[in-house]
Amino acid sequence: MKIFYWLVVLLFISCQFPVEQSELPETRKFMVIDAQITENYLRLNVVYSLQEVTSRGEYNLPNPPTTSAYLTDSKGVRYPIVNTRGVADSSFRGKVGETYQLFVVADGKSYESTREIMRACPDLDTVIVQYNREQFRSRDDVLYDGFDIYAQTRDVAGQENYYQWEWTHYRKAPYCNKIFSQVEFKELLVPCNPSDCWNIVYNNRAQVESDKLRDGKIIVHPLLRVPFATPPNKYYLRVEQRAITPIVFAHFNSIKEKAENLGTLFDVPAQTSFNPNVFNVTDPGEKIIGAFNVFSSRYRIIHIDMMQQIPGANLKYIYETEPFVADPFLTSPCIEAINRTRTKPEGWID
Repeated sequence: MKIFYWLVVLLFISCQFPVEQSELPETRKFMVIDAQITENYLRLNVVYSLQEVTSRGEYNLPNPPTTSAYLTDSKGVRYPIVNTRGVADSSFRGKVGETYQLFVVADGKSYESTREIMRACPDLDTVIVQYNREQFRSRDDVLYDGFDIYAQTRDVAGQENYYQWEWTHYRKAPYCNKIFSQVEFKELLVPCNPSDCWNIVYNNRAQVESDKLRDGKIIVHPLLRVPFATPPNKYYLRVEQRAITPIVFAHFNSIKEKAENLGTLFDVPAQTSFNPNVFNVTDPGEKIIGAFNVFSSRYRIIHIDMMQQIPGANLKYIYETEPFVADPFLTSPCIEAINRTRTKPEGWID
């Protein structure tokens, strides 16, 4: 998300969206049932949201619920879900046109989803990269010179279509830990071991659109702005386009219109749109976070050359302010997490 998927990156690895925390959250515990059913994997995350915030502003996290879950299709075939903590099961392959329903038992309470059909996704025709100077910004602002990124697709005519876009940015991790030096009285950076280690940044906004009034036409959707800055010399971006169901579109569009920010499992503000298609069987009024998102998708990988010459544009240089440790043998492991990986990204260019 990954829909409120960024929760605590070190505790729950189901995140799709990163944390943007701006205020103390509501201190009420909610059940989180968040699922993705795709052509390539099945992912389910069942946890509790924040239980309380202490007087010192510390988060209190409840233990995850004891959970069992399964998925059924239109023929009644049952697919047991072994991992309910957000780890993708790539042995599952969803099919376009098939109908799926989710069943979950968490801490003795039964939950069911509505039946959702996997829709066909049109090709992601291109990812547009357009240099632009935002003169309303200060010249020192890293985004003063930058690239506006757009997804372009041709809508399938004659039917209602609902789209969602996600993007992921990978960058070589400059360090994997920090230590405080009593001698120098400052923090020092510790290099990664192995050195091939990547940090991951995810989209954190609801990026959705329908083809209402644009049936069969070209749709160009703005995604993000990338600063004209180095490192990296080549900016890696993976853009994914999804064909989502009407109810999930309405859910994300409501969030987009209210806040333009998906928040986190820590952050449950008054304008939160709760789970639109998963319900407590015996207590339909229970408020649940997440969504049962059934979709097919297409993606493209692009690289933006930050060493290119752009007339009038000024390339900014962004370096770590803290120095590295002097000991060449001191390293820190590159630990797999939602925001870090040792696996080389598909299509990576050094």
